[in-house]
Amino acid sequence: MKIFIDNMEVSVHTGANVLDALRIYYAALGKKTPQVLPEITDGYGNTVATDGELSEGNRLYIMKS
Repeated sequence: MKIFIDNMEVSVHTGANVLDALRIYYAALGKKTPQVLPEITDGYGNTVATDGELSEGNRLYIMKS
């Protein structure tokens, strides 16, 4: 399924969680997944847990510190 992280389309497997999507996102950028994960919000500005479920078309945003 396809989701969006910071407006970048990421393909993840069905049943993937937020952490799975973050790993794929950072790999696509050629970076290592940070040890201390940044705060992640959904399209409505709500903070999401890294073990949270995803569905087709979800939009996630990495909050810059």
